[in-house]
Amino acid sequence: MPAAVVALPLLVIILIQGFRLVTHAENLIQPGSENLWVGLGNFRRAFTDPTLLSSIRVTVIYTVAGVALEMIIGVGIALLLNGRIPGKGVLRALILIPMVLTPVVAGLMWRLLLDPTSGFINYLLGAVGLGSDHAFLADPHTALPAVILVEVWQNTPFVVIIVLAGLESLDPAPFEAAQLDGASGWRLIRHVTLPMLAPVLSIVVMLRVIDSVKTFAIINAMTQGGPGTSTLAISNYVYRVGFQTFDIGYSTTLGFLVSLAMLVLLFPTATRLMGLRIRKGRR
Repeated sequence: MPAAVVALPLLVIILIQGFRLVTHAENLIQPGSENLWVGLGNFRRAFTDPTLLSSIRVTVIYTVAGVALEMIIGVGIALLLNGRIPGKGVLRALILIPMVLTPVVAGLMWRLLLDPTSGFINYLLGAVGLGSDHAFLADPHTALPAVILVEVWQNTPFVVIIVLAGLESLDPAPFEAAQLDGASGWRLIRHVTLPMLAPVLSIVVMLRVIDSVKTFAIINAMTQGGPGTSTLAISNYVYRVGFQTFDIGYSTTLGFLVSLAMLVLLFPTATRLMGLRIRKGRR
């Protein structure tokens, strides 16, 4: 309740101000534009905006590819760390290093590593005979995969931590019963571990999807949405419209549409997961 008392009034103020902005053609470099009523004009402009469609495509690719790789790699690492391996504590600590870096620092660091003239990645590729002049971030065909690589590198540790905590909290009785029935290795993981871990995996996927759709700092630090619009995600496009062209009314409309789309897509999943947790708690 104390949190709601603080948050709800701010939310109401933001919604009222946002409604005013999406229905006006306010531009900070055009005096008097804040009083220019356009009704649904900003929405009609958004639905016919080719750059918005391109940014949606980039965001979908970035989110689907990034989250899929993070889940596959993260679950695999968590399963390995959950077993008996030497130096497990040290490995857990080392895995956390990418996650503690801010996205801006991670983006700038990888931008230097991928530099076509002095980057270590090109030096390493040249040492193994694969060429040393690859302009990864300047090529539209490789810029987005390079940015996704950084996303996976930095956020996979989050998946590892949550999944590892879920693994350590599972009831050992089903595993013992399955082993008595002859299950082991991949069969044990597929038929016992993953089904029992499904609620945790669902929550991790939901959190990673939300965070990936909101991505801004990594892309802005590495490519600023370029070359062209090949890495221009929705958040970067909203920023470009609002703080480079100062078209506040239209940028607010874009942000509203993105938020609404995320709410429609993820709200049913979130409520279902919360419902499952509440029912389990009552039991």
